[in-house]
Amino acid sequence: MLKPAIIGGIINGILGAICCLCYIIGGAVAAHLYVNAGGICDYENCGLVGAISGVIGGIIASILSFLFMSAYLSAVGLKMAMFAGASFIIGFITAIIFGAILGAVGGVIYVVIKNR
Repeated sequence: MLKPAIIGGIINGILGAICCLCYIIGGAVAAHLYVNAGGICDYENCGLVGAISGVIGGIIASILSFLFMSAYLSAVGLKMAMFAGASFIIGFITAIIFGAILGAVGGVIYVVIKNR
């Protein structure tokens, strides 16, 4: 269960830095990999794998977003504001929460499509 969640989390992290709805895609990919590895295709397991991949993706996406933001501000010539640390922490927490929710939704959507 952990290997598909890590692979889905990497997909979530890379795509999640661009658009937050990509967490659903990463959750569905993680659920697909879980089912192909011999896991049970039900709402609970696929939703859990999607949620774990969303948490992993949220961590990766928040770090990438912070690095992109700091690189952009330094390229423009602005210095990091004194609230950059607080901004990173708030973004980190919200990325984890929304990543888990949207990743679980992606896992459940995968089950609905697969059982159609």
